[in-house]
Amino acid sequence: MVSAIILAAGSSARMNGVNKQLAEIGGMPVFVISALAFENCKNVGEIIIAAPSGECSRFEELAKNHGVSKLSRVTEGGSSRFQSMKNALEAVSPSAGFIAFHDGARPLITPEDIDKVLADAEEYGAAIAAVSAIDTVKVSAGGFIEDTPDRSALFYAQTPQVFRKELFLDCLERLGGRAENITDDSQILELCGEHVKITELSGCNMKITRPEDLIAARAIYSIRNS
Repeated sequence: MVSAIILAAGSSARMNGVNKQLAEIGGMPVFVISALAFENCKNVGEIIIAAPSGECSRFEELAKNHGVSKLSRVTEGGSSRFQSMKNALEAVSPSAGFIAFHDGARPLITPEDIDKVLADAEEYGAAIAAVSAIDTVKVSAGGFIEDTPDRSALFYAQTPQVFRKELFLDCLERLGGRAENITDDSQILELCGEHVKITELSGCNMKITRPEDLIAARAIYSIRNS
């Protein structure tokens, strides 16, 4: 059984005062659409939502009202992604064999792409959603180009990121305080020398970060559902 953790406790610092998780797309809050994608995956047995501090009841009500029947718990978000993730981990069912972390601000993920990542995680123990780099990437030193890596070997990490629960918790324990500064869940395994499979997605899985992203996500969602 997979326990899906929807991380929705971010500050929305670049959204000009708009809480991106509560902004609506197709009449539903962004984080709810993300949760519903996991709701529609048969191998996902429970959904945990990490909500902003003081907003747990509100997020729980919204999720249930919009049909997230697999919701098992809404946990309090922390001051960082890592702390929000840690708080949510405490609510994971003992019967869960895998943990899937997903950004609540990526509402365009599809159940089909989630299933692809889950299948790779089951086979390899760990897998992350990713897309190959389209743009040329430059390495900078002091504001000047130092290197141009081979684009064919570069990927943009996304979510969901899925791990065998025992493996993830073991790596988390081994790292101790070093894990607190991670910006990507798979780094926890990387730092322990574990292999993580890259699962290339077929559909758009953009993250809503700025106001214009919300406009684009609404347009894509509308086209998909028209």
